[in-house]
Amino acid sequence: MSEPTQRAGFLLATLYACLTLALLVGPQPVQAQGEGPRAFELVPEGSQAVNVYGVFGRGNESFDPGSVIPQVEVDLNGSIIEYVHGFALADRAGSVVVSLPVGDAVASVQTTANGVRTYTRSGIGDLQLTAIFGLLGSPALQAKDYEAYRPGFALNLLTRVYLPTGSYERTSPVNLGENRRAVQLGLPLAYYLGDSLLDRGLTTFELAPSVTWYGDNDEPARGTYSSQAPLLQLEGHITRNLNPVLWISLDAIFLRGAETTTDGANNHNEQRSFALGISASVAVSDTVAATLSYTDEVSRNVNSAKGRVIRLLAEFSL
Repeated sequence: MSEPTQRAGFLLATLYACLTLALLVGPQPVQAQGEGPRAFELVPEGSQAVNVYGVFGRGNESFDPGSVIPQVEVDLNGSIIEYVHGFALADRAGSVVVSLPVGDAVASVQTTANGVRTYTRSGIGDLQLTAIFGLLGSPALQAKDYEAYRPGFALNLLTRVYLPTGSYERTSPVNLGENRRAVQLGLPLAYYLGDSLLDRGLTTFELAPSVTWYGDNDEPARGTYSSQAPLLQLEGHITRNLNPVLWISLDAIFLRGAETTTDGANNHNEQRSFALGISASVAVSDTVAATLSYTDEVSRNVNSAKGRVIRLLAEFSL
C-alpha cells in the first residue's frame, strides 16, 4: 500500500475514532470553547483551507457565544464549516475567515409536573466573518519562506462580525440564529520557542483576550426588545510539538459578562465561568490535520453554560 493511501486511511480512522468517542462520552453541552490552540498561527500568503467542526451536544447553549438558554435542555447536532484565505498587507500577514453553522436543535421544555414539550429547529446559523491581521511578529511570507522563518513574539488583531442569517422564531425556546448582530474584537498574542514553525520541538504560549458587543433583538421571546451586555473572553494555551506530526495543548478559558435586559429591565443573569481543557492534533499529511479538544468547567455561576464539551476539527489545506 502506498504512503499517501496509508495516510488517507489513517485520517479516516482517526476521524471515525474521534467521532465515536464524542458520541460515547455522552450528551455534552455545546459551549464557547474559544478559538482553540494555534488558531492565530502565521500562514503563508495566498494559502487557502477549509475547516470542518463537528458539533454534537446536549446542554443550555446554541451555536453563538453568550446565548445561554436557562431551564431548557437542548440537543444540538451539526457542524461549522469555515473557509480560510491568507493575505498580505503592508508586508504583514493576515487571514480572512468565513464561518457558517449548519445543523438542527431539539429543545425539551418542562410544561407540567409530568409533561415535556419539544421544539425542533433546523437550518443554518448566523454567518461569521472574521479578519485576523498581524501587528507584530507576523511578516508576510511566501510558502517557500515559511519553513525557514524563526518565530518569536507575535501580536495580532482579531475582528469578527456575526450576521443574523440563522433560522429564528421568537415563540421557540431554541433557535440556530440570534436575530441580532454582534461584533468581537481581540488582541491575540503568542510567544514561540523553536527554530521554525515546523520545529519538531516547537513550544508556544498563547493568550487571547477579546470582547464581544451585541446588538438588540427586536423580536425577543418576551417583551418588545432585548439587549445584552458585552462578553469578556480570556483564552490561554500552552502547546508542545511531540514529533513532526503530533502536538498537544493545555487550554484555559475565562468568560464574564453578557447580562441581558428586556425592555430596559435588568435580568440579573451575568455569566461567569472558568474552564480547563486539553487538545491533541495530528497532521496526517502536508494538507490534512485533525484536532480533538476536551474542555470542562472548573467553576461557574448559575447563569453560565454548564458541563463539559468535546470538539472535533478537521483542517484541509487547498
